[in-house]
Amino acid sequence: MDPTDLGPGTVTWLGGTGTVLLGAFLWLRKWLSRDAAERAMDAADIAVVRRLTELLDIERDARREAQARADQLARERNELVLTVGRLQGKVVALTGQVSRSSQP
Repeated sequence: MDPTDLGPGTVTWLGGTGTVLLGAFLWLRKWLSRDAAERAMDAADIAVVRRLTELLDIERDARREAQARADQLARERNELVLTVGRLQGKVVALTGQVSRSSQP
């Protein structure tokens, strides 16, 4: 027997083994690629949630500021209504004084 003779069917076994290894490599590549895509989607989802949270915080701050301005305007309006009421009372009082002093 010749030590360099691999025997009948050796080429078939080597070809089959190569085919299986190539198939395993292609499947592994596809599987890892899918995982990478899923990781990228997860990262994108996290980024979207973060951005939406930031926008929500900005909107809440803007709403608080608008509410504070509205409260301030309401206080000023109420003060002005009171002032106008007092002035109207003074006008009525002064009108009464003028009419009493002008009568003989």
